[in-house]
Amino acid sequence: MAFTTIAKPSVHFDNVTWTGSETTTTITGMGFKPDALLIKRYDGNGYPVFNNSTQGINYNYLPSEEAANDTTAYVASYTSDGFTLTGNVNNTNDSSQEYVGACWKANGGTTSSNTDGATTSTVQANTTSGFSVVTYTGTGSATTLGHGLGAVPKIIITKSLTTADYAGFGNGSTIYHTDPWTDYVQFALNGTTLGDLDTFWNDTAPTSTVFSVKSATQTNKSSDTYVAYCFAEVQGFSKFGYYSGTGNVRSTKVYCGFRPKWVMIKQIDGAENWFSKQTLTGYGYGAEKTRTVKYDDNTSSTNCYVHFESNGFRPTTTDHKANGDDIKYLYMAFSEMPMVGTNGTIALAT
Repeated sequence: MAFTTIAKPSVHFDNVTWTGSETTTTITGMGFKPDALLIKRYDGNGYPVFNNSTQGINYNYLPSEEAANDTTAYVASYTSDGFTLTGNVNNTNDSSQEYVGACWKANGGTTSSNTDGATTSTVQANTTSGFSVVTYTGTGSATTLGHGLGAVPKIIITKSLTTADYAGFGNGSTIYHTDPWTDYVQFALNGTTLGDLDTFWNDTAPTSTVFSVKSATQTNKSSDTYVAYCFAEVQGFSKFGYYSGTGNVRSTKVYCGFRPKWVMIKQIDGAENWFSKQTLTGYGYGAEKTRTVKYDDNTSSTNCYVHFESNGFRPTTTDHKANGDDIKYLYMAFSEMPMVGTNGTIALAT
């Protein structure tokens, strides 16, 4: 029998919702101190916001915008079991509006200098859950950077916090990338995988210690400050990859080895939205209390239907955002409940 190292996923990842206010709001009840947040308003217009505890409250990026660093203090602080938001900010805490946040644990805000690569990076890593926040200064030429995971990452999201608009790549500057490492796709746009340029990842797959970049402004412009979110798969906790749509209302199941808590999907064969599907806290298997949320612009929910099952997820729509006939999709998924337990211990409900 296969085992997981994470019997209780909710101590490493959570997906929380809240109603905004015009005052400081504290989100509590999580099983850990979060170190990275991806926040999105889902009942009206509001840009998605990424924040992390390595860089702090005045370092944000908006995945659907071309801007570099957004210095708005969306997140006032990280707490032992949640986070505190500043008041009356449309993207994260406007009065009476509804929000959802995907939250990852790294290392409680504690970083270390990493010299595994040719260029020194600053790393905050959770090797158990396969997640790290990496910051570095660009060199403008081919180099390697330590990621601290001790396992090969399958997803890396990079962002310059110095340079705003990248000419020739449309509106948006954030790059989202997965195997094959010769290709890249923009998180900020709803377009396809954008091509095969070695200037992004030096056409080199990452290892268990480092990832490679070359000369692209999006990943390694000289003297720019960068953040990279790195994800490695952990059995029973996370799964990243591709699936092909069928065009049928009841599609083929995408096997994950766990019941998902949160899934993000992007069609890479054509122009469709990035979106996530999440089960809201307090609702179990088969519940209807779910949301689908767009990330590549400032509008709210989308009309995609994805059903979470005990061992994966299944698109239940013919919408091309999730299930066009013979269309390829990229996904990343995190667990609510694994099918397997630790060696000698059954998996625990979250």
